[in-house]
Amino acid sequence: MSFWDCVQRAMDDPDVAMNREHGERAQAMWSELADAYERQGYTRHNAEALAAEDVKTAFKRQNAEQRHVWIAQISAMRRNEARLLKSKRLETVVTDALEHAANSTNREASLIGQQRALVRRFHHKLRSVIRHHSRDLLGNVRDPAKLRNVVRELHGESTGDHAAYALADAVRQSFEDMRLMFNEAGGIIGKLENWGLPHRHNRLALRKAGFDDWAAEIAPRIAWDKMEDRVTGRPLAEPGDAPAPDVQQRVLREVYGNVVFGKFDPDQMSVPRGESLWRRRSHERVLPFRSADDWISYNKRFGSGDPFAGIIAHAHTMARDIALIRTFGPDPIRGYETFAALAMQRAKEFGNAQLAAKIEGSADHGRRMLNIYRGSLVPAGPMQETAATFMSTTRHVLTAALLDRAVISAVSDLNSMRMAAKAVGMNSENVISRHVKLMADQMSREEAARAGWIADTLADPGLALSRFQSEVPPAEFAERLSSGVLRIQGLAHWTDQARTAFQMEFAGLMAANAGKPLSEVQPELRGLLQDKGITDAEWQVFTAPETLFTAGNGATFASPIHWREVTDMPSAQADDLFLRIQAMIEEQTEFAVPTNSTWARAFIEGAMPPGSIGYELAKSGLMFKSFAMTFTVNQVRRTLAQQSLPQRIAYGLDLAAGATITGALGLQLYELASGNDPRDMTQPEFWAASALRGGAFGIMGDMVDSASKPYRGLGEFAAGPMLGLGQDVANLAGDAMSGDGAEFAEKSLRFVNRYLPGGDLPLAGLALDRMFLDQLMMTIDPDAVDALMKQARKRPNAPRGSWWMPGSPAPQRAPDLTAILPNK
Repeated sequence: MSFWDCVQRAMDDPDVAMNREHGERAQAMWSELADAYERQGYTRHNAEALAAEDVKTAFKRQNAEQRHVWIAQISAMRRNEARLLKSKRLETVVTDALEHAANSTNREASLIGQQRALVRRFHHKLRSVIRHHSRDLLGNVRDPAKLRNVVRELHGESTGDHAAYALADAVRQSFEDMRLMFNEAGGIIGKLENWGLPHRHNRLALRKAGFDDWAAEIAPRIAWDKMEDRVTGRPLAEPGDAPAPDVQQRVLREVYGNVVFGKFDPDQMSVPRGESLWRRRSHERVLPFRSADDWISYNKRFGSGDPFAGIIAHAHTMARDIALIRTFGPDPIRGYETFAALAMQRAKEFGNAQLAAKIEGSADHGRRMLNIYRGSLVPAGPMQETAATFMSTTRHVLTAALLDRAVISAVSDLNSMRMAAKAVGMNSENVISRHVKLMADQMSREEAARAGWIADTLADPGLALSRFQSEVPPAEFAERLSSGVLRIQGLAHWTDQARTAFQMEFAGLMAANAGKPLSEVQPELRGLLQDKGITDAEWQVFTAPETLFTAGNGATFASPIHWREVTDMPSAQADDLFLRIQAMIEEQTEFAVPTNSTWARAFIEGAMPPGSIGYELAKSGLMFKSFAMTFTVNQVRRTLAQQSLPQRIAYGLDLAAGATITGALGLQLYELASGNDPRDMTQPEFWAASALRGGAFGIMGDMVDSASKPYRGLGEFAAGPMLGLGQDVANLAGDAMSGDGAEFAEKSLRFVNRYLPGGDLPLAGLALDRMFLDQLMMTIDPDAVDALMKQARKRPNAPRGSWWMPGSPAPQRAPDLTAILPNK
């Protein structure tokens, strides 16, 4: 009797409790596998026997996997039920689970807080690779030859390069820790030896080549014996061998379909984009390569990014996915919807229709936040993908052209750092002084790295850019250009050290309270710890003397990153405690040095796919407003979190006063960088402009400031600089057709001056203007410089003089710093 007949008899027997659906699936699987074995040369009898063993193995494996996944999903649901019961703000509990708000009563680490905590931990584990191979100012990876040796070592090939072996071992161990943490959370990723590097496919390249050319390129490069059958878990081929051609075609069509078509893949064998995260992540390493050279060759033609980018991208996506599973379970979308439904059910139990409506709106907003966080919004087709890439590339080039003095605006961080430090009970002067020391002292930065704080932009150059805009991937040259300009002017360094300084001082604050019962810990810190459900026993374990980091000068720091590496607590408990404390620090760091707010972005993004007209209009309108939006949202939330109206008023006034002072500093630095003397600081107009520039009035201040500039106005502010670029291009095209060569040349030069990437870098941009562009302008039109000077003098509250006059190839004098005082 065949296996098929045995299953059929069991299904037909009323005394046997067999699920008919499972039985029919087992029969279909058995028939398919038996036919496949027979095509490989086995006799029919042996083929059927092998197929029967495979089906039994597959069902055992499936049952074990489902048990693991369901336990994790139920655990996540129970945690979210507890979150609901403890929440005092049920109307926002869903979005609070995604991103921490200042006035939340979130007893768990937020999704984004956990993701940032994990990224910081993974950066620390990969610190040797980041230190040796991070990008230079031009966006090139350092020491590419050694990096290729690292790739070879990761594929199990001995290069004789001991340094490369050590770096590869660090990557391998880090990836293994990520895999174990993912599985501990509820995912399933099998262990593969020497599997090499994760691969990021270039969808456009695959689509252009077509399946046949792509398959012909990749099939001989794959180590088929390292791939496992998803049904049985057994290798697809014997060592050094390959499976039957039809099996290869089936696997490759599945991969090609998912990369090129995504969720619209017409191939029924493909893995749908909406598949549970635990299963989708386990499928992402299905293409191990035979050798490092095979990986490198394939990557050149069909890849996206170099090996360093692949290592960092894998760490970041694993951090994202681990946080998703921990928060909403192995099936995050289902987990989120269950959570939202539970919140709605609570409102119904209270009989509060108004609360239910607020929860419904919050749940919709959370769905958009989740779409942004997961990166699940992708262009719907080739035309939208082309449009999205073109528009993103254009915005990156504009960023390089118009944000080349962004570091001057970043002085406003000093005020937000001061306010954030006060809110958690830290000495704000210590935070600022720590920032200055880290900016200037390489030894201090190295000591910070040993304690766990790796400069974020060394691993991810786009972090500084994300403070002003967040984008879909542009053309590579545009990404290098925009990140390079922000790094050259020092914004990346400023941001890195500001965030590190805040975290170090926070760790110092916790070390100062080490050993105390939680009830005696400084009140502000105690409140934050209790908000994350930290118990007294956990606090004592975390601040045990042997786990503190001791600096060279004897200072101690309770660094969660360092603690996680040295603690002997069981890994699951240690991960949980680490994530709650480090996420708490990350959430507070975001108040100190804002980058971007998913909550704010979801008001405009998260519903439309990139490349669509609505999405591109929204992105253009949002351009350069991420910082203003994040700053405004953070401070409004923190103001409302104050316990009484007088406290809210006091907080708002303190914030406005500090923002005005930092705005004044930024305003004067901007004038100096423009070749002007500083403004008269005794005039009311100066302080009004300082309040707007410093962010004292948030995004409303930007709108008022824009309305006062006739060359820009509210219209361009709302539509973004893409509108201004379009108008300038149209005007230039009109001038070109007018036939006036001199006028066209002059206006072309003005266009270049405005949109030249990096053309206004502090001091360097001024030198370029005066020594080259002005001279060229005077050659075309001798009266051009006089026109520029007249226009400059017409500006409201203009400086009284210039230390480097327009048209002059060299400065006339040093800046007159006494200009800040009234005329005598």
